[in-house]
Parts: sequence; structure tokens; C-alpha cells
Amino acid sequence: MTSPLRKHSLFHLPVETKSGQALGHIDDIELDPMTQQVLRYYVKSGHLVAALLQKELIVAAEQVLSITEEKMVVDDLVLPQADEGIASATSA
Repeated sequence: MTSPLRKHSLFHLPVETKSGQALGHIDDIELDPMTQQVLRYYVKSGHLVAALLQKELIVAAEQVLSITEEKMVVDDLVLPQADEGIASATSA
């Protein structure tokens, strides 16, 4: 059984795609006040993504494949579908 993650271990957790592309680290989260569940993760870009986007990546909870104490893994489609609203980038 996996133990729950605490807030301090979630923030700054590395984020990468299923294929291994590093996206950055968790900078913030958005919670649903009614259900207390995470709706979105705000990912501060790493070197490559920052150079390409100069933006913060917003990852919907549905796009997260796994979260461990070492990293969060998201669907490979996070970046290509950013223009379609599934994952979006906002000004940092």
C-alpha cells in the first residue's frame, strides 16, 4: 500500500511525461473546496520547456498517471494538446 503524500513533499516534486521528458516541478496546486481534491497542478518549467514556452504549465488531475515521493508522471499528450485546453500554459 502506498502512503499518502504530504504537502511539503508534493511541492517542488519533479514532473515528467510518460516518455521521460522533464517538464519542471510542481509549484502550486488548485483544490476543489467542496471535495477537497486536487483539480490542477501548476508546473514551473524546467530548462527546455522554459526556453520553448516561457510559461507555467497547468496539468489537469486527469492527466496525472502516477505520483510517488520521487516524481509525478503525466500523460505524453500534455504538451501537444496545450492549445486544445486539456493542458494550458499561462504567463508565469
